[in-house]
Amino acid sequence: MSYFPPYIDGTGIHMPTYEDRLQDLCAAYRSIFGQEAELTPAVPDYQLLSVLAKALDDTSALVLAAYNSRDPMYASGQALDLLLPQYGLAREAGETDAEARARIRLALPSGGMFSPDAMKAELFKVSNVKNVLIRVNDTDTTVDGISPHSIMALVDGGNGKAIGSAIYRKKPPGIGTCGSLTPPVTDENGQSVVIHFSRPQTKFLTFRIVVTSYTGFDGDAVRTAMRDALMDAVNNGLHIGDALNVPQLYGVLYQAAGDLASTFAITDLSCSGEHGVTREKLVPAWNEIYTIYAATDIELVVS
Repeated sequence: MSYFPPYIDGTGIHMPTYEDRLQDLCAAYRSIFGQEAELTPAVPDYQLLSVLAKALDDTSALVLAAYNSRDPMYASGQALDLLLPQYGLAREAGETDAEARARIRLALPSGGMFSPDAMKAELFKVSNVKNVLIRVNDTDTTVDGISPHSIMALVDGGNGKAIGSAIYRKKPPGIGTCGSLTPPVTDENGQSVVIHFSRPQTKFLTFRIVVTSYTGFDGDAVRTAMRDALMDAVNNGLHIGDALNVPQLYGVLYQAAGDLASTFAITDLSCSGEHGVTREKLVPAWNEIYTIYAATDIELVVS
């Protein structure tokens, strides 16, 4: 797509992506300084534009969060508390947002129907579950390894038996489950039931950041800030099946450096893994998740 002004219509809110904004900023830059102006990830002006695009994207995320706060399926915290009375409900003691949303679904006329979001919310109640992806195949053929009329739950973290029980509680009767794991699950009568689920395939990444240092550069402080920011952006910011836009990380790294951002310039940023080495967008399979195993997998080279 190309850049467009954000707008709201009958289908909801529409906003350009980070890539759209960056391309629009680059086009504006070239309209001022000439179409032959070099704008590649190693050029400081491109890096500045990426920081600006990231700031605009962060603002869009805030606007989207505010918009979604009017929808009980996306609202959280106090915004969700304000919506609960519309369904004759109030927040119970110690109740999480996911638990409150699950009760709202039950209060809706269609509450008895299967909802992937309801199953996802139920799975997030399981201790130590970090990521969940629900895929439903309602066709008569196998799709992406999912049998016809079956559900595939990909769950990162959590106890297998507790996960199986959560799936059983939300699975509609007569609908099968798919996956490589079959935890011991029993029904209300103590009878064994067969429930399948899978873990996402973890794809480990390493990064190499090359910077040119200037006066006032503090290598240890910058290295720590960059490693923490990258670990958070990848391990906490990406979900199962999410793509990683490597150029977008320039903005993340500069912002993480804070006041020290003026003491260096990033001249190269590369990401390595099973795919080889890339400096562009990295797209996983639908059942994969990107992870940085340790901070030592992020190398900072100072020139």
